[in-house]
Amino acid sequence: RRGRSLDCDPEFFDLLKSDYLRLAGPSFTSCYRRAVRAAEAKGLATLPQKTMQRRLNASVSRVTQVLCREGIEAVKRLFPTQRRDKSALHALEAVNADFHKFDVFVRWPSLPGQNDPGHIGRPQMVAFQDIFSGRILAWRVDQTPNSTAVLLAAGDMIEDWGIPGHVLLDNGREFAAKVVTGGAATRYRFKVREDDVPGLFTALGCEIHWATPYSGQSKPIERAFRDMCDSIAKDPRFDGAWTGNRPEAKPEDYGSRAVELEDFLRVLAEGIEEHNTRQGRRSEVAYGRSFVEVFDESYASAPIRKATAAQRRLWLLGAEGQRLNSRTGEIAFQNNRYWAEWMQDFAGERVVIRFDPADLWAGLHVYAQDGGYLGLAPVLERSGFFDLEEARITARARRAWLKAEKEAASAHRRYTAAELGRQLDLASPIEPPPPEAKVVRLVKPKTAAQAQSPAPAQPGSVTALPLR
Repeated sequence: RRGRSLDCDPEFFDLLKSDYLRLAGPSFTSCYRRAVRAAEAKGLATLPQKTMQRRLNASVSRVTQVLCREGIEAVKRLFPTQRRDKSALHALEAVNADFHKFDVFVRWPSLPGQNDPGHIGRPQMVAFQDIFSGRILAWRVDQTPNSTAVLLAAGDMIEDWGIPGHVLLDNGREFAAKVVTGGAATRYRFKVREDDVPGLFTALGCEIHWATPYSGQSKPIERAFRDMCDSIAKDPRFDGAWTGNRPEAKPEDYGSRAVELEDFLRVLAEGIEEHNTRQGRRSEVAYGRSFVEVFDESYASAPIRKATAAQRRLWLLGAEGQRLNSRTGEIAFQNNRYWAEWMQDFAGERVVIRFDPADLWAGLHVYAQDGGYLGLAPVLERSGFFDLEEARITARARRAWLKAEKEAASAHRRYTAAELGRQLDLASPIEPPPPEAKVVRLVKPKTAAQAQSPAPAQPGSVTALPLR
């Protein structure tokens, strides 16, 4: 028969728990020694170390111990992860995207006219992945995460495969930029204005979803990035350029080499192709096949939306909101003036302009606020102050424009003012006959005596005037 268990002073137990349940994670042995020393100084009753350890584990749950000693993120890992079923999806119904920083030193070529050896850094890749199949659909590489790389990668995906229905994005600023997701209902970044330009995915009618911050398991593409850390970043052609995946895990040859950008892109393209075509995938839709085979099978029968020529400009060009000149309809942008005849009909209205940032002289593509394409506005070149030839060209263009407008006005004015007057005369009512009197009063003529008799005399009156 078990004997009655010994007891200790509650204050001693509180000292032990308070010391042990700290984020520093001290060992139980060191906490017990400190608690015993403090208890002996106060004359408190203690128990052996093994007994106190069993008592602490019995009174404090494992989850509470992990929370106090390892933090909230460690507790989250104790909860069963969500497993989402993607078998009900089809190819390109939903995609996800994120940036990945490779653990490889890459040398970018120097700019023309500069003698520097070029920038050396770890490249950033943005990639779009089909959620149903796991296939990497498009990718771009840049020095830093930015919205331009996102637009170009999204453009490659839409151009090659089509427009996705759902887009799961990281909540970084490069994805929340207005040119990418401007106008989205749940986009809580940057100041929202009434004339904000609709973003690429918003204008294409995609439903945008935002991943949970600092939660890699929310984006399936993180699993692909983990594969690339081994299969691509540690490729033998990158030997000497690998940086290590943690600051404390640097290799001995750290910084001894930098791969040329052209070589890195070539190996990266090979690695992504191998990632997509690798056999033996074990997802609930792969059954041992590759991502490419799963995607192609579903893509052949899936309802896919394709982009029109006007929609292709959404990712190839920069965008900005502008107001047309209220008098001429022209646009003043980046010290240039843009105008076309059709812009007169929209003078003073707010529009969205899309342009090639590297070629502003190619003109502006002008869109209405609702996304409808209005037309191309070519640039109006500046002429020299005394350039007579440019003055003649401008005068001829103005005369041709006025002539065309006059002809258009004449086409709408079928009748002249004189013809309109004659039409009105013909439509004027006939003058009606004068009305006849229904009651007639007899007029009696005067006699001769009545006509010659003088009028009765009226008495006169005199008014006195004051003297001055």
